[in-house]
Amino acid sequence: MSESAAEMLDPAQAAELSRVIDLQARWENMRDDPARVGAGFSTPDLQGRQRAYETFRARLAAYTARYRAAQVPELTLNTPDRVGAWCRAVRAVFRLAEPGRVGSDRPTHAVEKAYRLADRIAARLKTSPLGRESPPDGIPSAVRDLDAVIRWCDGLVGPPAPVGNLRPTDEAPGPRDQVA
Repeated sequence: MSESAAEMLDPAQAAELSRVIDLQARWENMRDDPARVGAGFSTPDLQGRQRAYETFRARLAAYTARYRAAQVPELTLNTPDRVGAWCRAVRAVFRLAEPGRVGSDRPTHAVEKAYRLADRIAARLKTSPLGRESPPDGIPSAVRDLDAVIRWCDGLVGPPAPVGNLRPTDEAPGPRDQVA
């Protein structure tokens, strides 16, 4: 879902979608916990992960049925521009979510997912990771945390290259570049 599509949701739908997003992030954070890589999982850990996944899938199915939402696969969130785009869409959903609706007031797992994705990118690009704030205590602090991740991602992406300028500006034009 794009940021512009998220901005067109009504508040009740945004609140429900914010819960789906947070449940998905909870399951993904459990699945991709860097502290657990290579350490293995105990039976209770695996059962907890399975329960988290089943809770997410049930909520997603209910959301999809209620709002007739098409299930669109999420982009692979492995580059700063994609993580930034995901954070923008999630931020738009959170801003529209009705305050006080069950599950929409403390989206801690979605914010943790954003930071986890940023950490992966920082490690891969060998750059400084983004500092974390305390877990969000509500939608406004979650939006602020997502804003921080967006700014960090935007700083890594840099400005787009000018269209049509494929060689360095200090290079002299070659013979094929001269107009007859």
